[in-house]
Amino acid sequence: MITSKAIAAALLLAALPLGAQANLADRIAAIEDGEMQFEFAAREGACGDGVSYIRVHDDVMNGDWSGGRELPCIAGPVRVVLRKERGEIVALHDYVGPVRTVVGRTELGEVSPAEGSAFLLALAERESGDRVAGRAIFPAMLGRGVVAWPALMRMARNRGASKKNDAMFWLSRYAAAKLRGSDDPFTAERGDRSDEEEVKEHAVFALSQLRGREGIDPLVDVARTNRDPGVRAKALFWLGQSGDPRALDLFDQILNGRVPPPRG
Repeated sequence: MITSKAIAAALLLAALPLGAQANLADRIAAIEDGEMQFEFAAREGACGDGVSYIRVHDDVMNGDWSGGRELPCIAGPVRVVLRKERGEIVALHDYVGPVRTVVGRTELGEVSPAEGSAFLLALAERESGDRVAGRAIFPAMLGRGVVAWPALMRMARNRGASKKNDAMFWLSRYAAAKLRGSDDPFTAERGDRSDEEEVKEHAVFALSQLRGREGIDPLVDVARTNRDPGVRAKALFWLGQSGDPRALDLFDQILNGRVPPPRG
């Protein structure tokens, strides 16, 4: 049965001017209470079951993967489900794969990846609570063709942002991708590593464990100059875990093209 809240939401949306109806943020703002969902195209390599788990390529997994990698992973759009109470967004859940509809949930339909991700990133920047803001970043990253690092940089530069750690993590991946000539933060170095490469990566880890942030400058130097993409990626990863402003400065320089890839 369709609930009175869903009917009221539909009437509110119908009452909006046509221009406002086309705007996702305005349509969501028009709903006072209840659940709603929207979808947008996912980036290549993203899949899921539409219920409990998401995978991107082979190395980024989110949700419940207790069944292992053999679980079916179906390509499909990103679906974001929001719940509002008294005009405030109080819950957010994200899915990839088959689209599921629920009676009583307002269906906002498909939007462009740019609009869907922009709404989520704005939500992450605006909200202070981890429950919603912390969950808004990952689905924003999943939009096809979306480049989210400028918004992530603003979050990371905001000392009061509760999402700083998440923003730093994704900035480190964007920076590693940039040095490989890509803008996809989900790409990763693949293939077997030689014994020598593994020793170098262990040395990078050791730098990350030095006390008093003594390892930050050496890690920055490794990320700037080392010829091994895997070693650079490891250095950038640990810099992303540090929360140090020197790491942010390096990410900014790499992403704005001021640190050329080391020649192999």
